[in-house]
Parts: sequence; structure tokens; C-alpha cells
Amino acid sequence: MSTLSPEAALALADRYWRVCGEVRALPSYADQNFRISGEHGDYVLKVAHPSWAYADLDLENQAMLTLAAREPSLQWPRVMSSIDGEHLLALFMEDGVQHVRMLSFVPGMTYAEAITAVSPNRRPALHESLGRAVGLLIRGLADFRHPAAGRAQDWNLMSLPAVRGEIAHIEDAALRAIVAAQAESFCAKLPVWRAQLPITVLHNDANDLNVIVVLDGQGGGKVDAIIDFGDMCTSFRLCELAIACTYAMQHEADPVACAQAIVRGCLDLCPLTRVELEQLYDFIVARLCHSVLMATRAHREQPDNPFVLVSQQGVRALLHTLAGIDPNAIVAPFLETCHE
Repeated sequence: MSTLSPEAALALADRYWRVCGEVRALPSYADQNFRISGEHGDYVLKVAHPSWAYADLDLENQAMLTLAAREPSLQWPRVMSSIDGEHLLALFMEDGVQHVRMLSFVPGMTYAEAITAVSPNRRPALHESLGRAVGLLIRGLADFRHPAAGRAQDWNLMSLPAVRGEIAHIEDAALRAIVAAQAESFCAKLPVWRAQLPITVLHNDANDLNVIVVLDGQGGGKVDAIIDFGDMCTSFRLCELAIACTYAMQHEADPVACAQAIVRGCLDLCPLTRVELEQLYDFIVARLCHSVLMATRAHREQPDNPFVLVSQQGVRALLHTLAGIDPNAIVAPFLETCHE
């Protein structure tokens, strides 16, 4: 994929969206993203990698449009229409046809950055605000449908069986034993859960780099946005909450209390069934196992790339911690209250 210069990106923004201003490239794994700061606000021009299909990007756009309309209290990225009224353009470039779109830039700090600036006594409020954001996400996409939502997605927890072969390649014996036991247990329960648990379209990636926090200047902060819809899929509704818990818990000395605050915030806005709550521990642990297995595969395929394991320290530490706690510890306070 040839590299688009910032100047060329700005020319596209001006021609198709009449957006002008200062432009700079943003880091991205595969796509090319450019932040444009203009008189009327900040925007992100996104040039998709040629491997992305129109339907995949339309799925993301339609989800953001739906959430902006249904749950406006959170600052979802806004999808900007071109001067011709289109929200996703197929433009002929050097590498062929590529899809281009414009989103609003969401200000604030990532959760991973902001958590160190929040006072310890204010963290429970931040955790509850994360839970409320997840509740809005679940509620806003409750009956959302799209033809591409059923696509295969590596990070869909329903796909965990496909990476079980990586267990044998985990070098740490103690970690390998935990992942083997937990992943095999989760995979064995999948057929029953498919019949029991609500399944819906998910954002599927409310991790600490995709959650945006606004600080209040007094040692506190609240979640103001969730970004990056690239991992959307159809899976268990519970995954949305489990994923948010998984990444926030890694920053805390008391991960159980952290998860309880997130659950409390979520349930304030989006009741879950008792049977869902009873599986939350299994889903959190499964997400951690999934992360270990995906990183193990990436490291095996790219042994000289130091970045494929960069986020694993927190993941593996939390997995060891959770392996030694009561599976009901997180949800016990909520099981006797009323849910759907």
C-alpha cells in the first residue's frame, strides 16, 4: 500500500468534504489516518487499507450513525457526509480503488493515559462511568442489524476454539496450564451458551486505548467516548462488558472492586440477565486467554517483532490473579437484584 502524503490527504478532504486546516498523519496499524484541525473543528480522514471491503466499513459507519442518534450523551465519532451526501467514498488511487471517509476527531485522553492522572479515591467513579458507557453501547446497538455483522472476526470470543492450538506454544509452563484449563472449559460450554445467552452485534473492543476519558481538573474524570469500531462482530452480548472489565482491571491493585464498579455502572443503564452475570468471570478470563493465544501466534509468526508481546505483561499478571479467586466474587453483590 503506497503512502499518501499529508498534503494529498488534505487535498482529498478539501475536494470531497470542504474541510481545510492543519494536517498531520496519525499512527495506524494498516490504514492511513490524518487529523485535520480547521476553523470548524477537528476531523480524521481515514483511507482504508485495500483489504477492507466496502461492507465492513459501512458496518462501522452505520453503527456510529445509529449510536449518535440513539445515545447522544456519549461522544461517538461522528460520520461526516461528503458534499455529495455520501459517507463512504470509493476513490481511484495509486494502488487501485480505496475507500475513504471522514469522522469527527474525539478529544480527550485514552483510558490508559488518563488512569494515572485520576486520584485513587476517584477511580471508582471513573470505573462506574466506564460501565455506563458500556451500557449505552449495548443499549444503542440492541436491535442493530447489518449484512456484514456476521463476518468472521479473529477477536470474536466465539472464535476462541480456532486458536486453541497455540496453547502448546506458550513457553511459561504455569501460564500454559492456566490457559489450557480455562480455554478448554470455555470452549466446551460454547454450545450451551449459544442457546442460553443473548447474541447481538458488538463493538467488541472497549479496551483502554479505545475508551476516551475527560479529566475534570480535580483529580477525577469520566468516560466520554468509545472509538475504533474495526473489530465489530456478532457474538454474546456479555462480551461487551467482559472486554471493558478485562482492560480496566489491569490497572488496579484490586481488580475485583474495579470490575464491580464497572458492572454497577452498566446495570444502571442496561439490565443483563442473571445467567449472563453468572458467566462474567468465565468471559473475562476467556478474553485474557484469547489475548495470550493471539499474542503467542503473532510472536511465533514474527519472532523478531518486539511489539507483538508489548501488552502481555498486564494480561498475564491479571490472568494469574483471577485464576486464584472465587468465580462469583465479582458478581455476587448483583445476583439477587432484578435483571431482565
